[in-house]
Order: sequence, then C-alpha cells, then structure tokens
Amino acid sequence: MMKLVKQLEGFLQRAKKEPLNDELRIRDWRFMVQEASLISLGIKENSPGSVYTPPSSRQGESGEVYIIWEDGRLTQAQVQTPPPHEGSAYWQSQLEEWRQAAYEDPGGADIPAPEPLPLVTVEDRGIERILAGEDGILFEQLAKLLGDIPSGIHLNAGIQASWGYRHNRNSHGLAVSHQQSQYALSYSFDSLVGAGFAKRRLIRPEEWEILWQRTLGYYEALQKESSEINAQTAVVFSPSVVGELLGQFIYPNLVGQTILEGQSAFKVEDFKNHQLVFHEDLSLYVDPLRPLEWSSYLLTSEGVPAKQTVLIQRGSLHSPILRMKDAKAWGAPPTGISYGTSGLYLKSAQEKPWEEVLEGIEDGILILSVLGMHTQNSVSGDYSLSAPQSLRILKGKIVGKRDVKINGNFFRDLAGAETVLGKAEIELKPYLVVKTGVQNS
Repeated sequence: MMKLVKQLEGFLQRAKKEPLNDELRIRDWRFMVQEASLISLGIKENSPGSVYTPPSSRQGESGEVYIIWEDGRLTQAQVQTPPPHEGSAYWQSQLEEWRQAAYEDPGGADIPAPEPLPLVTVEDRGIERILAGEDGILFEQLAKLLGDIPSGIHLNAGIQASWGYRHNRNSHGLAVSHQQSQYALSYSFDSLVGAGFAKRRLIRPEEWEILWQRTLGYYEALQKESSEINAQTAVVFSPSVVGELLGQFIYPNLVGQTILEGQSAFKVEDFKNHQLVFHEDLSLYVDPLRPLEWSSYLLTSEGVPAKQTVLIQRGSLHSPILRMKDAKAWGAPPTGISYGTSGLYLKSAQEKPWEEVLEGIEDGILILSVLGMHTQNSVSGDYSLSAPQSLRILKGKIVGKRDVKINGNFFRDLAGAETVLGKAEIELKPYLVVKTGVQNS
C-alpha cells in the first residue's frame, strides 16, 4: 500500500521543479488519497452468503488531485493506483491528460497552508483487528441476526467493516497521514421496517439490543390495522425521515456555492442579517469533531482542518457551508464540511427524550418512511409524500399501522411553535413532532 501516495507526491514535486515544457508548468498542487481494506457480509431473504450477498474482501487506493497551472488554469481529477511496473512515463501521460482538461476559473480555490490539527478519534482498533484476520465477530453478528429473527419474517441484511489510511499532501508543505475505520450494519424485516448503524467503531451489545427490539416492536405494530387519522393528528417524523428531509430541503440551501449562484432558498444578505428561519429554540450545526462518528474527520479533502460550525443559531441564519472556493468568494474562512446530512446536528433548547415525548402524544402518526422525496422542490420547502409504512399513536402508545399521505412545508415545520424534538437513543437525528397536513390514503 501507499504506492499511489509515494508515486504521485514524488512526481508532482518533480514536475513543479522541472517541467518538460512551459505548458506543463505547475504553480501549486494538492491531493488526497485513501487506502483501505474492506470486508462485507450479507443476508438475502434469510440466506447468508448467497449469490446476491457473497462474503467479500478487497483492498484499494484512490483519490483526487487538484492542480493550479502556471497560467492560472485549474484541473481536478480522480487518481487510481497505477498499473504494475508503470513508472514516470505513466504519470507523465496523466499530467498531459490533466493539462488537456484544464479550465478557467479566476475564483478557484487556493492551496491551504498547514495548520494545527484538531484531536479527533476516527479509528477503532477492534476494526483493525478484524481486517487483520480476526473477522469472526462479523460472522457471529451475521449468525445472531439469523438466530434471533422470529419465524415467518424474511430478513435482508448487510455488515461492512473497513480499515485504512487517509493521506493529504500539498505543495505548501502539508503532509498528513492518519488511520481511519468504518463499520456499518443494516437490516430489514420483509422490506417493511428496518434499522441501521454506521460509525467508525463497532456496535456495542446494548446498542444492538435497542435497535433490534425497536425494529421488532415496529414490525409487530405494522401487522395490525388501526383507526383513521383526523385533522388533529400530530405528525411525527422518525429520525431516518428527518435525515431525508434535512437532505432534501436544508442541506442544499446552506451550501455556499448554491447560495452564491442564487439557487438557494436563502440569500447572502440573509446570513449577514441573521434572518430568522427556524423557531428560536432550534439550532443546526456541523460537527466533525465528535469521536468515532461516521461523519467525523481530521482534514477535508482540500486539506482544511476539521472545525465545528454553527449554521443556524437559535433559529437565525449564522453561516453557510463553505469550501475553500466559496469561502474566498464569501470573504470568510472555510467552515466545517458536512458530507451530506450525516454530519448535521439539529438541536432544540427544549428537547426531551423520545420516550417522554411519545407519552405526551394523545393523537399522532409516526412516519417510518416516505416515497418520492427526491421529486420535491428543495428551494420551496414544499412536500407532498406517500407514507404507506406509518404507525398510529394514541394516548402515548403505538397501536397499529396506517397508510397516509402528508403535505406541508418543511421550513414552516421547523419554524412552528408546535414543533417538538424528541432525542432518540443511538440515533443522531431526533424524532420531530410537527403540525402539518396529513390524510388517510
């Protein structure tokens, strides 16, 4: 391993100092390379290791390179491990291809200078041992899934674990290499209801039990029909649906590039004026500094150290998500980066444990999943979605299944005085209780 890192770094250093011709003269460069070993296991319709889910193990290196040429043009490209026995001739041909792909962008990102790194734990030695050959624990987990499932349920499941290194290098002296790990578990019962766990560490026995019992409880409730909802029924978005809603309506509108291009629901002035967009109890932030979370990291792919960034503070716009290019145009430092919604945290000054919130719901419907989220207009915030797998809540208890449709506006949901957050066990996203449109299907 590290063949790609050593060859690419050495070649770029030489090409910058001694280019073959003026057209290939490099002013600056940076790259990020990841190398990893991965093992995956699966179950399809109660059958482990079938043709659809065979156990697999693989290794690989890949990354991305960013070049600022002497004439100011830019190139971004993906890089892979070179073929065996290939040397400088391979990289020279790559350099010529990168030059052909160069483009003009006067506002392009610069190369960051090295900065002090935060202390962030992103590796679990238990996963390292698995990839070193002690993979019995994953097969034990697979056997536990099959052994615990009640009769008559069709189980689909997947388990993955990976261990490797991440390398950031640039022409300003940045040279950081660190270890990292990932673990992911997912399963579903009859493709109706399921659970997932994804962190940079192995799942703990108590976390496994919480997820399993919750999934069983939801599955059992889905087998019973319940009473129709009415105009007074509160809608409760499950943590997974909250993640989808944030991904469709909030994250895209907070990306700096989208705002600067006028494609966001928010404008630059809205941030300068700290426009109120959520209820004053709610805040949203990026936090890549949490130990062993899937979305935590030391450095972005651009080489910027991880940092916590408040995006919405007590309901008011505070900061967009700014990569280096957007930060340059915005006139502000780069922010913490959330890769999708996994690194976004929604908090309320008044939030309570979900069990306590559930007990207080007299008439509600818990939305476990929705259909058609990708078709909704991100800028408007409007949604109209089918939710065939939903659970009726009466007097603080989940009592059975309802097939419903919901329609409303997610911005209004988050600004509503009736909105309540319920902190979930294990889940990083909360349960969200809102007053919105809902009809029986």
